[in-house]
This record gives sequence, C-alpha cells and structure tokens, in this order.
Amino acid sequence: MAAAALDDLKVIEYATMVSGPMCGKLFADMGAEVIKIEPPGLGDEARSHPPFPADLPHPEKSGLFLYLNTSKKSVTLDPAIASGAEIFKRLVRDADILIENHPPGHMESLGFGYEALHALNPRLIVTSVTPFGQSGPYAGWKASDLIEWAMSLTGYNTPTLINDSASENPLRAPGRQADMMGATTAAAATMMALMHREATGAGQWVDVACWQAVVNTAKVEMIVYSYAGMPYSRLRANAKAGLEPSRCRDGYVYVLWVVDSHFEALKELLGHPEALEADLFKDTAGRADYDDVVRPLIQQELLKHDMDWLVREGQKIGLPIGPVLTVAQAAEHPHLRARNAFVEIDHPVAGRFRYPGPLVRLTATPPVARRGPLLGEHNEEILCERLGYSREELAELRAASVI
Repeated sequence: MAAAALDDLKVIEYATMVSGPMCGKLFADMGAEVIKIEPPGLGDEARSHPPFPADLPHPEKSGLFLYLNTSKKSVTLDPAIASGAEIFKRLVRDADILIENHPPGHMESLGFGYEALHALNPRLIVTSVTPFGQSGPYAGWKASDLIEWAMSLTGYNTPTLINDSASENPLRAPGRQADMMGATTAAAATMMALMHREATGAGQWVDVACWQAVVNTAKVEMIVYSYAGMPYSRLRANAKAGLEPSRCRDGYVYVLWVVDSHFEALKELLGHPEALEADLFKDTAGRADYDDVVRPLIQQELLKHDMDWLVREGQKIGLPIGPVLTVAQAAEHPHLRARNAFVEIDHPVAGRFRYPGPLVRLTATPPVARRGPLLGEHNEEILCERLGYSREELAELRAASVI
C-alpha cells in the first residue's frame, strides 16, 4: 500500500458535531493519526443524531457521526477533572495539531488557553473552529449552522426562477454547509500553518469563523456592493440567462445561452424552433432587450424533452448545460461511481453502509477512509500502551468518570 500523505502527523481532536470533526476527518483520511477526545459516557453529540439504520437510535450507528469520524481513534476523557487534564497535557505535548470547536473562552476555563498550550508544546498548531471566531462583537454569540448560513447572504443570493415572485424568501441550503465550509477552510489554514512551522519550528493559533468562511464564497456579490452600492437578490430581472433552473419534462437543467455560440447550440439542440429564429434574438444585445420574450419560448421548448437527453446531446455540441440532480440521482451517478466518490465501509455495530469518500484524489498518496471508532475504543492503546498507564489505573480512571 502507498504511504499516506500525512502519516507522520499526530492530531488531537477535542471537538464535537460537525465543524471540528470534519476538519479532523480531512487529516485522518489522509493518513494522520487523529485521536478524538470524547466525553465519557455519551461521547460526541453527533452520536445521537440521525440517520440510524432502521431509524433506531444507537450511539454506535449514527450515520452523521460515522461519516464525520472516519479513520480516527476514540479516547474518552474529561479534561475538566484534574487527572483528565494531566492526560490531556501529555497528549498535547506529543501532538502536531490540536483541533477544537468549543465556544471562545472554554479552553481557557480548563487551563488550556493558547498561551498555556504553547508553553506545553511550542510547535503545536491550535486550530479553533467557531461560528464567529475568537474576536469581534459576536465572538460570544450562540449559533448553529443554520444561523451561520442565514447571516452569510448566500440564502438571498441563491438563484431561483425569476418569475417566481413567491420565492423571495431566503433559501436554506441542505446539510450543514456553513460548518462544512468552516471545516475545509480550517484544514487548509492548518496546512499553511504546518508549512510555516517547517520553516520556523514555531506553532501558532489558527482562528476560523464558519460565518466568515461562507461569506468569503460571495466575493463577487460583495464587490458589486462595494463598487455600486447595489445589494444582490436572487430575483433580479436583469440576471443573465442560466442563473436559474429551467424546467424540462422530468426535472430541471441549468443552461447558458448568453453568448451567440451558446444560443446557436441551444437552437440546434431544440431542433431550430421557428420562434427562436426571429431577428430579435440574433445577437446578445437583442436577447437582452427581449429577455422577457425569449425566456418563455426557450422554457416551452425545454419542456418537450427529458433531462438526460438535453444534457447528453447538449454537451455533444458544446452547450454549457447540466442537470439538477436529486440525492438519489447523485448517489447512483456513473461519473461519481467512476471516481469512487462513495465508498462502502464495514462497522462492527452499524454494519456495512455507503458513505461519501475522501474529498480529493492524490495519485502518489491516495487517501483511504476507514471506519469510525467505537466510543472509547482506543483508550487502552493510547493510555496504556503509549502513555504508560496500567490497566488498574485505567479502571480507576473509568470509575471516577475521567475516561
């Protein structure tokens, strides 16, 4: 088996739910040893979240947890107890990275603020992923992925049918997009900090705000506002063609026909309907002037054809067109299957299920996603074999709810 890209890194993940664990997953799937610290007894909160096989809740069967925590090791530990804090210190001293996503001030309350961590291990990179960051007026606000998304302007800027005035309300993206964006931003920033450490030998504090990470995806809209003072709305009469989904016989497609070559290809795809051959639409300026006429005509023609046919035949002639896929269509898509976008993973309790695979492909050091850990599965390996605790001491720590 080829060496993993990050198999020389040791990561401590003291995080729960999505943003921190997703960041840790990106390192774990790339070969880093990621020791996940979970609260004794209940474990990561994600263990209580669906989906569950047969819809029967079980802490070892949560699809959310098992996806976010592939390839990790689980150690149960309460750093708020003195003996637990000592174990935490010993783990941190030997680590390259600490990932945490607790509210600002929580680590300090445990005696593990950045200065204390830096004193324990000057090479340590501490990555904090929070809704609003460690500074600023909102640093202490309570939030969730929904709130981070709602404040990001993306909900108002998601294009929809322009003539659908009832859709002016902001949209909610599926899944946990803000936390995921914060997690991937944190992973990238942590790698930058690692490169800096390679050059200087010094660790640093990586402060990532999920809200800011999502806002950062809206650069063009923010520039428009900066230049022209014009706020974007997804319902804008002067939007260029293709920014909204178009209905076809069995679904929706996105298709661009702004430039002349694309419009000619679209006419060819649709069989050169007589109405679209009008001189009014012969160039970009004309189509812009008579947009309220040409859009309904194109929509009428698209409704005569199936989505797969439109996309397949349109792509053959160079038309920028793509399908709007359902979850089932994406899960079974031949292109994603060819790229191993989904992998089947066996779990001793949950069973065998298919999960989204590693996010990227590397030719020399291919990532491999292994099953998520059982709660406290690696207590003995980490505490006894690595830190030198005896099994009797382990039993005492367990009885005192330290682990």
